[in-house]
Amino acid sequence: MQSEATAFRFPLRLGFGCSGAWGMRWFSARKAARLVAAAMESGVRHFDTAGFYGRGEAERRLGAALKEIGDPVFVSTKTGTRYRGLAPPEKDFSQAAIIADVEASLRRLQRERLDLLYLHGPSPEALAHAVPILERLRREGKIDRWGVCAQGEQEIARAVEAGAQAVMAAYNLFDRRHRQAFRSAKARGAGVVAISPLAQGLFARDFYRLRRPADAWRVARALARKHPQIERIRAGVAALEGVDDWTPAQLALVYALAEPCIDVALTTTTRLAHLRESVEAVSRTPPVEIIERLESLAPGLDGGGPRS
Repeated sequence: MQSEATAFRFPLRLGFGCSGAWGMRWFSARKAARLVAAAMESGVRHFDTAGFYGRGEAERRLGAALKEIGDPVFVSTKTGTRYRGLAPPEKDFSQAAIIADVEASLRRLQRERLDLLYLHGPSPEALAHAVPILERLRREGKIDRWGVCAQGEQEIARAVEAGAQAVMAAYNLFDRRHRQAFRSAKARGAGVVAISPLAQGLFARDFYRLRRPADAWRVARALARKHPQIERIRAGVAALEGVDDWTPAQLALVYALAEPCIDVALTTTTRLAHLRESVEAVSRTPPVEIIERLESLAPGLDGGGPRS
């Protein structure tokens, strides 16, 4: 019998995230469809989104684009975070909320089953409450597997202990805190998905250059999430500029994927050029000395343990 980790394999270890920008008026459905088509043509088969991205518009656009293409893909989405008007987001992992989210996601994505449903940042109590609901949805054929979008080693360990078939958490050159938890999760048969391998775009050479609404969105998001690390990361980007034939963003991406336990690294963009840059990176094998150089840029960020 194939283990969950073995089944969680893709021809290209690059996933495409259809995030909040996909629900904005300045980013059209036509552009979204072009990006999905380009990703598919490049070999990407893993797409991630959420019902609360753009209040459902990201799922709708992804679903429409994939239906037009028709090829089989792996789609993950999320439950547990809800927006009501202009109020801050709320967490809701009740049975009614999870089932409603799944049904809505199936409609918007135009699919009969969700390949993977993540709980988006559940508390220990919410996780324990949600597991029987998720297993019932698996038996009913509404979802194929479930996972947890986590923050912190304890959350990842708790998710795997509860039976999660996949875990999702941040991992990049300057945020390696989940490395050991990722390895443990993989050893126990869970799929491992790394998000923010490019640290919300901080590895882009022109990070602060605002040429379009998407750039303002990217900078605002990074400032909100990574403010304490921004100057250190930008200094690290400068150190990567001298590597021939690799952009800093490409180096950041292949660094994440050089960790063997990571099955997929998820990136998101509204620009075809950035998508192509990422695809080119994961299609190449970086020299060992480059990975060692990257590792030495910010040692001791993973809580211990050399790269295996």
